[in-house]
Amino acid sequence: MSAEDPRMHLLQAAQSLAECEFLLRQFSDAPAIPELTAEARRRCDRAEQRPHGDAETAATLAILRATAATFDLRHVAVSAVRCDFDDEDGTLLDGLGKYDGDGVSRPLAEEAVRTTEAAVDADPHDALMPLYLGHARTWTGDRDAATAAYREALRRAPGDGCARSALTYLQAPAGRKPRSEGNERSHPGHAFALLRSAHWINNNEWEDALVLFPSVADVRTHLATVLDPGPGDSRPGLLTGEDLDDEGAELTLHLHRPGRPVATYDLNARLPETAEATTVDWTGIPLDEPLDPPLPPGRPLRLHSRVCFPATRT
Repeated sequence: MSAEDPRMHLLQAAQSLAECEFLLRQFSDAPAIPELTAEARRRCDRAEQRPHGDAETAATLAILRATAATFDLRHVAVSAVRCDFDDEDGTLLDGLGKYDGDGVSRPLAEEAVRTTEAAVDADPHDALMPLYLGHARTWTGDRDAATAAYREALRRAPGDGCARSALTYLQAPAGRKPRSEGNERSHPGHAFALLRSAHWINNNEWEDALVLFPSVADVRTHLATVLDPGPGDSRPGLLTGEDLDDEGAELTLHLHRPGRPVATYDLNARLPETAEATTVDWTGIPLDEPLDPPLPPGRPLRLHSRVCFPATRT
């Protein structure tokens, strides 16, 4: 994939937004957030300037732009207006009118509404855009529109905790919560691999990362670069066996193939118990099975009540 390939720009836009999402969860008022969203927009502009001509790329561009607008609004609402705004509970009804006396969030709110409305049907199966439309409409005080958006998000992802919490806050019936995800169905539009890794970053910070890949082979390649290969390798950021031994730590592969249940593999259980090196036993996992139709490059998804972004390079 060349540096001027539109797909590369979309992946890099998604990577900037993935960094932004991490900061919003961990350090919601981080000053780097506006630059990250600006970089995502610049990458979207460059992708749009290159010939592509397909509906999937246009949809991805719309979703990435709407995500950047939502992140900008969320950052200003938290850092400047000092109001709650997150992907666990949503935000405050009419935060713009009640708490933002200077109107600093107004242009960002208008942009978030405009872009999420434009993108809400870009991927008719995914709950991300209706959720973010619900956030923007809640902040601007449109209870009915916010309720409709959150209900659509919940229709697409019945287990989404944020949409359900937001409807409860708006005093709108959310319906019965699914009993479990034991029979979870795959995303109906695209096939992909989702890698979930949860572990302590340090003594005080816990990271639960969900990353999208186009194939299982790409997951294996990625893990070969982040799992500790053993003594003599001192690269920073390696995931060690000790990290994955912590209570609650997780390393899980989820395969989505339309029309089939999600196939889940506990990779943590496939690590050696005594070996110094951290290597996964891939026996019985379909490494070479094509995942079709593929997820468009750069496309984020709403899964497990989280926004998930694709790996930058594969």
